[in-house]
Amino acid sequence: MYYPKSQIKTNLYTNGDEYILSTTQEPYKGFYYEISNGNKYTGKNPQDTPNILLILSSNPETYFPPPPDEVIVTQDEISQGEYKIVSPVRSIPKFNPTLPTDQDKQNGQFIRYFCTKNNEIRYFEIDKVTYDKLISRDKQIAWDLYSPASLTWRIKGDKEQVFNSNKGAAISLERNLRWTGFSQYFRDKFLQYYLES
Repeated sequence: MYYPKSQIKTNLYTNGDEYILSTTQEPYKGFYYEISNGNKYTGKNPQDTPNILLILSSNPETYFPPPPDEVIVTQDEISQGEYKIVSPVRSIPKFNPTLPTDQDKQNGQFIRYFCTKNNEIRYFEIDKVTYDKLISRDKQIAWDLYSPASLTWRIKGDKEQVFNSNKGAAISLERNLRWTGFSQYFRDKFLQYYLES
């Protein structure tokens, strides 16, 4: 899509409580520009990269991404043969714990799914759908920014054995994936979802 200079408002500024980055949903403070369809991007203008789509921080859930590969072109770029491709927005994993089903309760265990942002020591629980998307490197999710893991969680049996088994599984995952402090995520609640016989 072509946007002449007259349809781009440049050198706008936000103080950090108005917009968030569509890629990470972190608050954005700094210069941005707006094109005639209302979309706003980081940078003073399209040449000031990277140009990350901004969304209102008040209600990110109502955001609908633009069509894939929207092209923003200024008159100067046409004359110089340069074009700017804006990539489609990908979703990011959100906290969404898996709960044991009736079948899981009969089996005495179930699979829990977790992920971490690669540049942070912070862990949170996700559902199987999100886990599968991350594992398969689905282009609709930021699979390159987050690492997933799964854990078999016991909920039946001797209380002490269940506690030790779940704790051991968490410590083993922490060690194998080098997820520093992952076992502390549970705050010693290794009997979560435990069913009394």
